[in-house]
Amino acid sequence: MGDTGSTVLLVVVLVLLMAFSMGLQFLRTRRAPLGRAVSILTDLNHNAKQCESTTYNRRIGRLKTGSWDRNRDRVPFLPEELRQELVTVFEQIDQVNERIDAAIRFKSDSYMESISLDKLKTPLNTCRDQLKEWVTANMSNPDYLPKKRRSLFRRF
Repeated sequence: MGDTGSTVLLVVVLVLLMAFSMGLQFLRTRRAPLGRAVSILTDLNHNAKQCESTTYNRRIGRLKTGSWDRNRDRVPFLPEELRQELVTVFEQIDQVNERIDAAIRFKSDSYMESISLDKLKTPLNTCRDQLKEWVTANMSNPDYLPKKRRSLFRRF
């Protein structure tokens, strides 16, 4: 009985250590410049899909801006033109989100139907494509990748 308990305890400790290690790797990757760009690209992809689905389904949900809100001041590595386009697109997304919030607050379906995403689609897709090209071009650039962690067994 004691042998089984110690084995279970050992397995639990190993699983917790692996989960902790994976969590640290996830945070390290997300904080790296390439991770920040991919996070913003993920939000742009989600927003583009949501803009396309509103043509078939008039129910509009809030568009994502979380990655941009967290990283807007931490992307000086992106080209200036791309940064300006990101600022413009996310300002438009914020305006759309404000209208969506107002429609939800007033529970007005007619106000929700008046929200048009057509003006947002073209700049959103252009910005998304440019950021995707940048990420693809810099995927193996060591300056943008997460830093390798030092371990007990690695000297350098």
